[in-house]
Amino acid sequence: MPSPSARQKPRPPRSRTDPAPTPAASRSDGPETGRSALKRRAILDAATALFLRDGYRSTSMDQVAADAKVSKQTVYKHFADKDQLFREIVLGVTGNSEAILTELTSVLHTAEVSSLAELRVVLTDMARRYVDRVLEPHVLALRRLIIAEAEQFPDLARTYYEQAPGRGIGLIADTLRVYLQRGLLAIDDVQLAAAHLAYLTLAIPLDRAQFCPEERLSSSERDRLASEAVRVFLAAYARPDQR
Repeated sequence: MPSPSARQKPRPPRSRTDPAPTPAASRSDGPETGRSALKRRAILDAATALFLRDGYRSTSMDQVAADAKVSKQTVYKHFADKDQLFREIVLGVTGNSEAILTELTSVLHTAEVSSLAELRVVLTDMARRYVDRVLEPHVLALRRLIIAEAEQFPDLARTYYEQAPGRGIGLIADTLRVYLQRGLLAIDDVQLAAAHLAYLTLAIPLDRAQFCPEERLSSSERDRLASEAVRVFLAAYARPDQR
């Protein structure tokens, strides 16, 4: 007969709130994973809207939970704190910029451009698309947000710059090299020339949109700004014998 010390103590009754034990072989993570992913998406969507509308400091995790229609505990299950949530949103949006930039600069990749007149057409097309993309409301809101929080999140601001504006300039530089090799352009510093084209295109409309958000540039205004940016760029960088 086993000694009293060896006898097993009776288990306390299971609380009604305790989950019933489930055999490992019969567990299915599929539905749980699906529900978890939906909740995570709802949290990210709600937080994105709040951060863009109210800023980082004025957004609380309680607000995020309420707008996402989940518990605060669920929010913290997915994101340790507000910093982590903010970082994931900014990096997620930034990661999508590559496809947008590739679309913008794809018009520059053409074997048919063999004259300055043809180059002017494709550069103007690219510049016009660039203006439209940068002036999209959610892009402007994200830009304002990152600038406002750059001191608190310097690494995040740098990552955004490198993967969005900086990456765009790099892609423009890659295509300008093609036209340099074709003898259409005279450029000593291709990266600097690409930055000149980008900021000739964006400086005026972007500043107006950032400081006067109630104003909306008309289509004809955008056309003119893009066309004039390219005209000034080619005045500086077109080969003299091509003018």
